[in-house]
Amino acid sequence: MAASLGTINKSYVSALDSMLDTREINKLITDVQNEVELSDILINTNKKMPTKQPVYYTFYDDQLIKSITVTANTGTGTTVVTPALSAGKSGYTRVNDMVLFTNNVVVIVTAVSSSSGIDTLTIEAVAGANITLGATDTLSLFSRAVGENSYTPSNIRFGVTKQTNKYQIFRETSRITDVQNASTVEVEFQGQPKWLFKDHWEKKVLMKSYINAAFWASDMSVTSFSDANPILVDPVTAADGLSGGGAQQTTRGINKYVDLYGASIVNGTLGTFQKANLDDLVATLIAIRAPKKQLACCGTVAKTTIDTYFKALGSSGVNSVRLMIAGKEIDMEVDKVTYGGFEFNYGLVPMFDHPVTLASGTIAKNIYYMGLDSKVKVEGGGSDDQIRVRYVPRQTPYGDDMTNEIHYGALNVVNPNGQGMYNGTDWVAACGLEVLAPQQIVKQRVI
Repeated sequence: MAASLGTINKSYVSALDSMLDTREINKLITDVQNEVELSDILINTNKKMPTKQPVYYTFYDDQLIKSITVTANTGTGTTVVTPALSAGKSGYTRVNDMVLFTNNVVVIVTAVSSSSGIDTLTIEAVAGANITLGATDTLSLFSRAVGENSYTPSNIRFGVTKQTNKYQIFRETSRITDVQNASTVEVEFQGQPKWLFKDHWEKKVLMKSYINAAFWASDMSVTSFSDANPILVDPVTAADGLSGGGAQQTTRGINKYVDLYGASIVNGTLGTFQKANLDDLVATLIAIRAPKKQLACCGTVAKTTIDTYFKALGSSGVNSVRLMIAGKEIDMEVDKVTYGGFEFNYGLVPMFDHPVTLASGTIAKNIYYMGLDSKVKVEGGGSDDQIRVRYVPRQTPYGDDMTNEIHYGALNVVNPNGQGMYNGTDWVAACGLEVLAPQQIVKQRVI
């Protein structure tokens, strides 16, 4: 890498040029940022979808096989019992539903009454056994049985649940004066000399960091762009009053998706990973019907707890492999472990190791488990990406498909304009995260 002064008779390359994402150029410019982040994986595997709306929705169907939770019961120890159910578990038990008890006794529902949103059932053991029922038992509605010459049963309707997220607008700027204009970087790519402004590259790295940090840690704002009286308002305005001062909205990251919809585990002894923690993870994955092949995203410190446990086992069957997603090889090494019918691929997230970016929270102290192929089944057959980027396509003449590149100033090498002796470049991206079936993502606190 060489710093070049004065006029350079080589091709200028934008900081958004795809060639700069290659390992060769990345190393020439700055080794410290030579890392694969979440946005790289999603974009490189084409897990992105344009959107025209700043608020987007996904829907998932209701659980078909239900459980019930008892809050009180009458007649326990007899063949007929009348339990009352919790409000959250009321409304979908029907006559002739079969219920499996904790001691494997099978009963059938003979009557259902409801008052103030609370169901009270009459249940009878199918084999004539006495029924022992605890005051807080959770039971399964596992089957149904009707009589000879039966009549149409009562109908039950399953709804859909709506999940919402928003994109947020990321913007970064580079303004280089006539004095600073010589601060360039010269690189060679495929035998051809190229150059770019050092400040441009640094701002691209910074903006990429902002986007990835938001995809992990951000929370969805109460404010939307369409709000008449937004709570969040950008205080930066132009001198002419024609731009700025608009409503601000933020996207929901993976961590908040899991908090709202997914499963969270906290190890009993933080800093030490034990077999009981692994068993707890497997039980949780089974309960949420998670895919058998899992990608485990973590930082180095969190992963050391896993490494210490497996290495203590001696021949543990840990293999280092190249990460493959959607048939594409990702520039990322993972450690593969098979246990309890699941395949765990532990991959390091460089941002989790940054001393500042996420260090003030607990995100880097967790391991996040999600489907390796990042696909979820959809009704009617087929599958869809579980995690992807929703973005507004580029609207300016310059940039890539997701990022607008704006050029201004008399010294601008792409679009010189105006009277100011500076080279101005802004990058604007409107994008957010979308997670389908976040119920199948688990985060495990290990440190």
